[in-house]
Amino acid sequence: MRAVEVFRGIVEMTREIDEARARVHRGQNVDIDGLDARVRDLCLSATELPKAEGVACAGALDGVAHALDRLASALRMAGRTAT
Repeated sequence: MRAVEVFRGIVEMTREIDEARARVHRGQNVDIDGLDARVRDLCLSATELPKAEGVACAGALDGVAHALDRLASALRMAGRTAT
């Protein structure tokens, strides 16, 4: 996978997680089955890039981690489990 594809995946993943958080805040159900595997695959793709490109992806992956933290917090506040 090329760096541009990894970045595109990171942006899409962050958007998807943020949309799930917004649905939780609206009281709607969210389906996060498989999310952990998709995030893992995205991270692995970043590690397979040349070093400079992989390092550049690290900052963007931080954004995914923060989005996941916000989603987990929203799920806890809604009384749902974040597993």
